Amino acid sequence: MLGRTVRGRALKNAREFGTMYQLFQKSGMPRVPLDRSLVDAPEMAPTSVVPADAPAITTLPNGLRVVTTDDKHAVSAVGVMVEAGTRYEDAETVGSSLVLERIALGPSKNHSALAMNRAVAAMGTHMTATASREMMTYSAEVLRNDVPDMLEVLSESVSAPAINPWDVEEAKKMLYEQADMMKSAVDDAVISDFAHASAYQDQALSLPIVPSKEIIDSMSAEATAMFFARHYTPKNMVVAATGVSHDVVVEAADKYFGHLSGEKSKPVPAKFTGGDIRPYGYGDDGMAHVAISFESVTWSDKNLAAASVLQMIMGGGGSFSAGGPGKGMYTRLYENILNKYGFVQTSTCTQSIYSDTGLFTLYGVAAPHYGSQVVALLIEEAKKMAGPISESELSRAKNLLKSYVMMHLESRIFLQDDLARSVISYNEVLGSQTLCSQIDQVTAGDVQAVAKQLLSSPISIAAVGNISGIPQRDVVARQLTSF
Repeated sequence: MLGRTVRGRALKNAREFGTMYQLFQKSGMPRVPLDRSLVDAPEMAPTSVVPADAPAITTLPNGLRVVTTDDKHAVSAVGVMVEAGTRYEDAETVGSSLVLERIALGPSKNHSALAMNRAVAAMGTHMTATASREMMTYSAEVLRNDVPDMLEVLSESVSAPAINPWDVEEAKKMLYEQADMMKSAVDDAVISDFAHASAYQDQALSLPIVPSKEIIDSMSAEATAMFFARHYTPKNMVVAATGVSHDVVVEAADKYFGHLSGEKSKPVPAKFTGGDIRPYGYGDDGMAHVAISFESVTWSDKNLAAASVLQMIMGGGGSFSAGGPGKGMYTRLYENILNKYGFVQTSTCTQSIYSDTGLFTLYGVAAPHYGSQVVALLIEEAKKMAGPISESELSRAKNLLKSYVMMHLESRIFLQDDLARSVISYNEVLGSQTLCSQIDQVTAGDVQAVAKQLLSSPISIAAVGNISGIPQRDVVARQLTSF
């Protein structure tokens, strides 16, 4: 009876809407069962995929390396990676890589800024330049026929920039604005900068990606030119491209970069010191931000895959995440902190890996009066890292890591970047199958061993914002050792 009443009301409501009812209830078209193929539908043609060429590496006579892979697509990604990030700076040249990032598409010694920008616009693309702690990256996506022309533009930016005083002053204005914004709005970049400053005190690796006003004040065209001359040498460069013939890229690279000369430069080796940094005047959100870091692995460490799996196990995120597949909702920081303690706004695990060191960080955000509790929760999870790991937890973390690797390499610009980084780190290309195989071989014992290695390093703390409730480093260190 109830069923008939509900259906009757639904039918009455449908009739009131008229049009929709006529379309879906009164249509004269024959009804086709959803489990039966349409009579006139043509058979699907078999999919044909042209396999991509294996990565190829060529070293030019001047030491510049070229790496490519051709996926036969119409669009290519091409870039130049230079081993010349912020950790290559010293007291004289501090901030120079950030200046070069901002004048990348400015005038060169051979062409005006207008000519450079028109050349890029004519190819229907844009060029990006990014400074990081170990690398400077210049890249673009273009039609495969335009790769040689794009390499000409890249060569002007990388080999012959006009480092004019007035252009440096304009770059400094942009950096001042960025510094003001980052001082009020604490984000991952700010936390990462202070975590590095605490962990590598008085070393080049502690220099920030978001510079302070004091660093910006010291920037100059002369210092930037000095930095450029020291580190922008062919042996510090890798030209990488996807979606184009290797011979085409080698020919263009030799034409536009073959005249460069100079020896390879190396940064001062980093030493993890640990420490405690609490900068004044950062954060207008009224929250307490705390990062607890340990020394991690290098790019060449045999425990790299295990450390990466451990990062996936810890996971985390923000309390306002919508969840869903791949969001890490079953990671430890989510299940043990965010899902249980409503006062925690953010709890994440991040990792920064370098040629000679690494940084493994647990990060938390909460209201100031919960500061000590957030630290206690993060330390408790840190201690558990060296403890038991279930088979399902390990399998989930490995699958999550493999999915990140595969999805990352689906982007041609990321693939081009990965090719260059792989050549710089290993002098060969580690493909996705190799990386996934390394991940598959990780055992619970491997993860526990690398966790113990992390916990044996000096502890490092960076606290930002309203941090009156954050305990001192020695107190946190005692909490960590009280197993």
